[in-house]
Amino acid sequence: MANKIDPEPLLDGEGVGAVPIGKTNAGFLYESSLIKSLRNQGFTVSDPAGADSAKADLELTKGANIVKFELKEKLSADFAQMNFDFDTTRKEFYIDKTKTTAKKEAAQTMIGIAESYGIIRQANDHWKPQKNMPAKFVLPPNATFKERDKSRKLDLKRFPDKYLGQGFGPAQEVEKYYNAKDTYYIQIKGKGLYYMGKDPEKYGCPRFSDSCADSSIRIRIKTNSASKGRWSFLMALKISRLRPSNMNLDLDASFL
Repeated sequence: MANKIDPEPLLDGEGVGAVPIGKTNAGFLYESSLIKSLRNQGFTVSDPAGADSAKADLELTKGANIVKFELKEKLSADFAQMNFDFDTTRKEFYIDKTKTTAKKEAAQTMIGIAESYGIIRQANDHWKPQKNMPAKFVLPPNATFKERDKSRKLDLKRFPDKYLGQGFGPAQEVEKYYNAKDTYYIQIKGKGLYYMGKDPEKYGCPRFSDSCADSSIRIRIKTNSASKGRWSFLMALKISRLRPSNMNLDLDASFL
């Protein structure tokens, strides 16, 4: 098997391929704003996690305990994502389970999600790489930026998005993914605070998956850095409709 392993880490935001989020990124600005607000209220919280998916976006210190929160600036954001690799002999996408990042519990959770929903099979059926070879995986290692940029734009044009597994299931998978990272709370701008799986701090906020009216798994190409000619073929967990919570860290954090 002639594998073409994507140099990007299995999970977006991890490993040597990770690129720090710029200070103009809306997600980073939201993290920074909420953290500043909580500090002004006297809470001990971590610095913004930025692009480092190994860290929680917000870590609140309560005595000897640390409470972790995922933060989303908008509902349309990817809630978890995993990159695909490519077999140049078989001409098909696959998941490289030998990557260092694949050994982590969160990555194992995403691999399990992909396998249970048959995502790789569906990606190969949808994109038909045997007839439509991705330009990314035929580029030579010494390709120039101009060549990489041309290939990126070609792949974006030839490999359209598709939404799979629509319903309530993917929302429950979001909870499993963050629970694997020891994170049980998620704050979404404009929606509020939810618990995922369980409410260990007894905040009394609603459960995330119970509040979700629709979710899906999206297969797509993501431009990681246009200026550096980096892009990935990946799957992402998506939430399209969510009932507002009765608790919101942007409005009142006194219960923390």
